[in-house]
Amino acid sequence: MQTPTLKPQAFIFDMDGVLVSSEQVHWKAYRDTFASEGIEYPWEAYRKTGLGISRENVIRKVLGTLEEEKLLQLMKHKEDHVRAILAREKVERIPGALEFIDEIHRRGRKTAVATSSRNPDLFLGAGGYLDTFDLIVGRCDVQQPKPHPETYTQAAAKLGISPADCLAFEDSPAGVEAALAAGMPVFALVTTHTREDVSRATAVFDGFEQIELGNLAP
Repeated sequence: MQTPTLKPQAFIFDMDGVLVSSEQVHWKAYRDTFASEGIEYPWEAYRKTGLGISRENVIRKVLGTLEEEKLLQLMKHKEDHVRAILAREKVERIPGALEFIDEIHRRGRKTAVATSSRNPDLFLGAGGYLDTFDLIVGRCDVQQPKPHPETYTQAAAKLGISPADCLAFEDSPAGVEAALAAGMPVFALVTTHTREDVSRATAVFDGFEQIELGNLAP
């Protein structure tokens, strides 16, 4: 599709599904965490309950109401599994993402990551993105995860740029809703969900190669 003509001063990227293909890592970590509770968690269940959702909310969706101590314990187990998986498996970058971001920097615009991940540095490092962004806002930096807009409003505020002058990049319905609620235009990539799932986005693309940067940062 034609890239809308926007003039954002900052480009703010979700991480999972936008910068790195980390879904298999997250799923395996959840699978192993829930297995210790005697619960199977197949890939299709993760696709329905886990994509684009914060860690604590995924655990609550699967296990229901938990005491805070138990929830924190399970969240820690999930992170431990993530670290173990990343130690032995490679994380693939989303094709064209790093080159797209490098070109944004050459055009003098700011970039940030706005993610529901509690350990974004792990995945950004594994994907070769360390020191790439002006700012990273993760789950530990906000009170309310996506689809609440706080992750995006925090990123804009810390960049010192109005949300309306930022452009978000997302791949999930929860992320699209978060960006829109923050007052940002949002481009959705069809990497983890269908076009219909993310149809409320300002524009929907198959990948970064379809986005004409000249329409955004001439």
